[in-house]
Amino acid sequence: MSTKSENVEVAPATSENDATSLSARQAADPALPAVLAGTGADATTAAVATAAVSQEKRGWFHWHEPGTSKEEKFLIFKLDWFILSYSCLCFFIKQLDGNNVSNAYVSGMSEDLGFGKGNELSWMNTYFNCGVLIGGPIANLIITVVRPRYWLPFCLSVWSIFVLGMYKCTTAHQYYALRFCCGLFESAAWPGITYTLGCWYRKSELARRSSLFVISGVLGQMFSGYLQSALYSGMDGRGGLRAWRWLFIFDFILAIPVVIYGLIFFPDTPEQTKAFYLNDWERKRVVERIREEGRAPVGKMDLSVIKRIFGSWQVYGFTLGYALWSLTAGSYIMQYFALYLKSTKKFSVVQINNIPTAIGAVNFFVMISTGFIADKIGRRGPVCLGVGSVLIFCYIILTIWSVPHGLRMVAYILVGFYGCFTPLLAGWVNESCGGDQQKRGFILGFMVSVGGAVIIPFQQYQFPSSQAPKYSKTHGWGSALAMVIALTLWMSFGLPAFQKWAQKREQTIKADEEHTKA
Repeated sequence: MSTKSENVEVAPATSENDATSLSARQAADPALPAVLAGTGADATTAAVATAAVSQEKRGWFHWHEPGTSKEEKFLIFKLDWFILSYSCLCFFIKQLDGNNVSNAYVSGMSEDLGFGKGNELSWMNTYFNCGVLIGGPIANLIITVVRPRYWLPFCLSVWSIFVLGMYKCTTAHQYYALRFCCGLFESAAWPGITYTLGCWYRKSELARRSSLFVISGVLGQMFSGYLQSALYSGMDGRGGLRAWRWLFIFDFILAIPVVIYGLIFFPDTPEQTKAFYLNDWERKRVVERIREEGRAPVGKMDLSVIKRIFGSWQVYGFTLGYALWSLTAGSYIMQYFALYLKSTKKFSVVQINNIPTAIGAVNFFVMISTGFIADKIGRRGPVCLGVGSVLIFCYIILTIWSVPHGLRMVAYILVGFYGCFTPLLAGWVNESCGGDQQKRGFILGFMVSVGGAVIIPFQQYQFPSSQAPKYSKTHGWGSALAMVIALTLWMSFGLPAFQKWAQKREQTIKADEEHTKA
């Protein structure tokens, strides 16, 4: 199926529209004419050169490219409002639902249902990851042919129904089945929204938007703890239900308005959009913005997609990065922290739910700052090195374990640095895959699936819930430390070098093919 839209007609890259856009950029950026003088560059080449010159002129807290017109700033404002609002709400619900089981577990579920010795919490995580493993790549190929405005709210509504069903569960196996179904449909959320962001925003805009999007998930994790605390204080015993059962009901209720909002306001992709809040000029301009960067949609959903995906360097480089990130077990750190607090027998149920949200606060700050820094310097490797160094310090403390309680608490909280790796990877994928929608969509989903696959045995054998909080017999923290070191080295040095080598190789092959044809 062709990715070309039937709804929006766009002039080719050398059209009058592009020339006008280029003229405006030249007027706003006096250095640009000197860069292009005597080159005979066309509009696409000029746009790339503009970005290179503009990179040096950006301030630390810029939100638009230098020289952006008032009309385009208003367009970007609309995109930010409607795309990011739904994206953030959807991911907020996803993380809220992903964290509710662990909050319920430490708030009475384990005692009421006799859980604990059989690693039931670990198995709930495992079955969820099995669903993600199957659903990820399929969901993100579907989104390239089914409008995101329908697909993403549909998946959200389905997994929310499964979440509602959890309030009735009385056995571990019932939770396993529902958690698997949740993972199957939740797998569409992160890669699907990340894919859509990559359809709308320039390379220089992606890191900050990706960070804001993922931050909403951090807030969802935090809110799950606060919600469980509030329910424990005010709803325990209401309607004959324990407070931890009410958590699943409230999570379902919160999802309903988000589904409705997405169906009405989410704008699909630039080539497909029928958003009522965009005028004709804006609909054309959103397509031009991406084409100016050489990322116009290319490729079809046919057998060639296999070669385009698995013959690319991106699928291997980024999947390895996401797999190493998954193996740090950072995505479960709030759960592990809650289990640690419970094991000390010094904290109330409300405190056990609230204190781990400090991890989310750290995550919030780090995501915001790293997104701005990555956009400013135009590189992600140095950012990854700085974040990885902090994580190595934290995991060394947790591996040693025989340290003062306060230092151990600090280590748990600072592991919140881990979260910024996902938006950095997401923006990196969107940039490097250009306009190949199927390749970009599949890789984002494939990353999540492989990450879910490798964490299944790792989480089950290295961090079984029955061994919490030390995991000394399984060497959980030590093995996670090794993965943090590997992640830091790969993201800081390995992946940038691999990308440089692969791109140089592609250029050499292309030059040889052109020489042969000549």
